[in-house]
Amino acid sequence: MSEKLIQLRVEDNVKDKADEIFKAQGLTTQTAIKIFLTQVANTGESPFDNLFSGK
Repeated sequence: MSEKLIQLRVEDNVKDKADEIFKAQGLTTQTAIKIFLTQVANTGESPFDNLFSGK
């Protein structure tokens, strides 16, 4: 299976806080993002659907 590289910029404090939270769960931030994207792809839904749908 081929892979695509995703790069993004985020504020240092946001990355640091996310790293801490994911580390406490036994995850890296990279793994957490992969899990998130895989879940969206598998379900066809985003956890943000209700935020932006006007509901």
